[in-house]
Amino acid sequence: MIKILQGMDVAARTMMVLTAFCAFGASFFIFVEISSRVLGIKFYGTAEYIRNLLIVIVFLQLPFAVRTRSMLAVDIFVHALPKGAAKFVGVLGAVAGIIFFGAVGFGALEPAITAWVDNEMEGEGVVDVPAWPGRFSVVIGCWFAALYYTLRIVEILRDPPWARYDDSSLPAQQHI
Repeated sequence: MIKILQGMDVAARTMMVLTAFCAFGASFFIFVEISSRVLGIKFYGTAEYIRNLLIVIVFLQLPFAVRTRSMLAVDIFVHALPKGAAKFVGVLGAVAGIIFFGAVGFGALEPAITAWVDNEMEGEGVVDVPAWPGRFSVVIGCWFAALYYTLRIVEILRDPPWARYDDSSLPAQQHI
């Protein structure tokens, strides 16, 4: 099971690198847009590309945030609870994460496939941007996050040896 978790961590880090390139691309588009305005040159498409890149960045960073336990939690309340109640709250939060992200990913699957098959484009005006990369990033990011939440439940309930796998390249885990 440690191999599966290591593979998932590699995939999550790869998605983080991809989102870093997307962020660089977004900043490059903004730089070119501003420079072209100053020079009086027309440059089209920045808004369309930035809109889609932001979706890709947010949803592909989601699994890494779940893995490193960087999701919003009210630690002051969890730490004030007895150990058993804190474990229950942790499992309940993970189940809520599975349900929410699984449902979002499932709901986004059909529109993503349709965008791919029909070659849907987004944009107003001169530039049209393919819709499928943003839509598939929602599906992949949400399902990956739901899988990490599933592993978190196993970690909380059973504390198996593979759940104690600690990757030194990941930030320290401070929650339950």
